Amino acid sequence: MALSSSLVSLGIIVGIYAILALGLNIKFGYTGLLDIGHVAFYLTGAYVTALLVLPPASEQQFTTYILGWSWPWLPAIAVGTLVAGLLGMLVALPAIRLREDYLAIAVLGISVILKRIVQSEGWLANGPGSLRGFSQPFRDFFPLPGDTLGAAALLGFVVFVLWTVATHVLAETGTDSGSELAADGGKAGDVDTKADGGERTDGSRASSDPRSDGGVTAGRTISGTRGVGGWVVDGLLALTTLGVGYLAARRSRTRVSEAEQRALLGVGGLFGLAAGVVAWQAFEWWTVAGVSLDWLFGLVVFAAVTAGFYGANRRWAPVAGAVTATAAFAAGVALGEAVIVVSVFLAAVSLFTWVFGAVAVARRYSDLSVRDFGAALGLALTFVACFVPLIVLGGESSGDAMSSLGLFATMALLVAFLYGVYYLGSNWERFGSGVEFVRIVGVGAIWLFVIRYFGMANIVPFKRGGLDAVVNNTFQNLLWLLKFQGGVAQFDYSRFLLVLTLASLAMLYYLSEITVESPFGRVLKAIREDEDVATSLGKNTFAYKVQSMMLGSALAGFAGGLTAIYFQSLVHTMFAPRVTFIAFLALIIGGTANNKGMILGATIYWAFQKATADIAAFFPTSARSSVQALRLAFIGALLIVILYYRPEGLWGEQRTVADVTEE
Repeated sequence: MALSSSLVSLGIIVGIYAILALGLNIKFGYTGLLDIGHVAFYLTGAYVTALLVLPPASEQQFTTYILGWSWPWLPAIAVGTLVAGLLGMLVALPAIRLREDYLAIAVLGISVILKRIVQSEGWLANGPGSLRGFSQPFRDFFPLPGDTLGAAALLGFVVFVLWTVATHVLAETGTDSGSELAADGGKAGDVDTKADGGERTDGSRASSDPRSDGGVTAGRTISGTRGVGGWVVDGLLALTTLGVGYLAARRSRTRVSEAEQRALLGVGGLFGLAAGVVAWQAFEWWTVAGVSLDWLFGLVVFAAVTAGFYGANRRWAPVAGAVTATAAFAAGVALGEAVIVVSVFLAAVSLFTWVFGAVAVARRYSDLSVRDFGAALGLALTFVACFVPLIVLGGESSGDAMSSLGLFATMALLVAFLYGVYYLGSNWERFGSGVEFVRIVGVGAIWLFVIRYFGMANIVPFKRGGLDAVVNNTFQNLLWLLKFQGGVAQFDYSRFLLVLTLASLAMLYYLSEITVESPFGRVLKAIREDEDVATSLGKNTFAYKVQSMMLGSALAGFAGGLTAIYFQSLVHTMFAPRVTFIAFLALIIGGTANNKGMILGATIYWAFQKATADIAAFFPTSARSSVQALRLAFIGALLIVILYYRPEGLWGEQRTVADVTEE
């Protein structure tokens, strides 16, 4: 099986825990409310959603539970989110009036009580047994492509989401002075690529006239890379977005006139209306008392798509998504199960992620020298080399003595490697080029991913099928949005869940950013810094804290609903206190009061979990459990290092315009 399937499952878990961490960040990062029972609202959202979508208990064998109303997933998750938010309000009302530690104790107690109730009360949610028997949404339409209207509509939805996001990130490249890819080459003093009359970083003014070449300053490419290499990269970006996303991204960089803005909004309304009608006609699964409510689902789709168009700061990005989604839907209806449909629209986006990722990494670390990249590659190769004795001497044909020798040699090399990393980090000022050592380690992690994904993943295929198998495996890993079953490309349900999860994460991230950048968010930060000052300015701090608890708890409930979809089974052991601590780890690693940091922290934590699971596979079966148990120790050590050297987190607290102005 291609390693891309493992990457997809990792992305789903990262998305769920990033949403969970976003909720905790609103409570703790922005408001300063210590909620060590965040898992209580996660549990509430998961179980309420599952109990609503389940059929009546009388239709299940050996399973007892309440509700069982056979609701569709969309309203069920909405209700689960609402109930989790209301529970957060009920907990906050009595506890927030007291000292801060009372809230922590109260919420922790609520989480334990809820878990015990679910475990012991069999009539509620099947007691200590798992709550199961609910199907995943749209499961019958997969794998795509299909020959039904519903399958074509789902393909259009997936294409719309993917191409809108791809075009948006491409349009943002090199245009915003505060973005990670803003400065050309990452150097201070380079000109900004804005063509709207904005100020350049060197103090001069850019031309106020929109450029005829799509808003890109003369002599510059959309990728921001100079010379022939820039045009080559631009060509790759255009090729991997079939030209549509690339042209829309260039157009997004120009100033939009009022007439053009009205036209774009009209396009958004028309596409939203079409999407709503298709959703209404394609999915027949919501009936209450014998009355079909599919029209309500279509209305929700219309409202969501239209609001997405209206709220996009790069309105040409959703236009690219609408164009490609319409083409994919039409091709799906016309060609049915033809593999060429998913191959064209999803393979292109798969390749785009690799090209754009390579450009993003190159620009993010453009201040590093060749020597720095070589040092990072050396760290990655040395780490991989530590496992050579175990691989060579610990094979199935080796005896116990040889296997033990390989294990001992590998452990000795790992200890030496860790000491070497510590020594280099302590003395990097003597050996390095002025770049922080933590950035070298970050580049080393990227090199390690490349080695694992494109190198080590091909060892077994090479042994079994030679060079042809390596080429085939690499091809499948590159086209990670497609699953190859019997040599046929398909879009399976796990990849749909990934798109659904990441789309939900993007929506909630956007809403969280709007919330924390609003006057409401600034009041929350003021309460965190000094509640007495906020009170003296006439703010009802109690009401703001309660609202913060409600918002954060609702996000946790939404994450619980996605968890129910993903696992298709719920058991009380899934909602242990460690879930809260994982969310706190993501918050601390990424940086408090920074929503981007929540995504980064969740990615680092679960990537570490996945990497250590892969490492444990190299060890003998008897030692694997011990190796996996050591993960907790490594995570604890990582947390201590981050708190000691970067207490603000890897990304740090996000600074607003007001923060800079005050300085």
